[in-house]
Amino acid sequence: MPWDLSELSKHQAYLRGHFLLTTGRHSDQFLLMARLTENPQALAGWTKELARRLKGYGARTVVGPALGGIIPAYAVASEWENGRMLFTEKVEGGAMRFKRGFTLAPQEPVVVVEDVVTTGSSVDKVIQAIKEAGGIVVAVGALVDRGHAKPHWDDFGFESLLRLAPGSIPTWDPRECPLCQEGLPLSRPKA
Repeated sequence: MPWDLSELSKHQAYLRGHFLLTTGRHSDQFLLMARLTENPQALAGWTKELARRLKGYGARTVVGPALGGIIPAYAVASEWENGRMLFTEKVEGGAMRFKRGFTLAPQEPVVVVEDVVTTGSSVDKVIQAIKEAGGIVVAVGALVDRGHAKPHWDDFGFESLLRLAPGSIPTWDPRECPLCQEGLPLSRPKA
């Protein structure tokens, strides 16, 4: 299976247009991975391969951030014998925490799985929640890495199926957006 934008386009998970990003910046491209995760058969190829790549890190517990990481994390954990899946949720102040009675054993090895890693801030919040719960992150996995360097993740492995080159999906400050200057309507794909 090709791990590329054309595969995501088939499922309307890769869009072209004029988009408002969650950061407030604008872009002419958008990854809406919920469109891939809505199709379990299409997602299965991606998560089966990600599970294969992450298996060697020695964890049986997979943690995904709510919301986008829950389905891929569940699918990865389901590929492993005795796989276990937990998720973190945002709390007041923007941090991520385990709720719903989820716990980790002291020093439990954990893999974090996300749909798309852009800046890595969501994953960083999950890593912090895992540390506070007593676990140890051994690897991070993503379906897509948008090409942003994460040197502070050097203590563990990082696996992704599709790695985009830095800057391959441009973003602009709204005041400098060429699409705004052309008068193209702005879209909010997650709305």
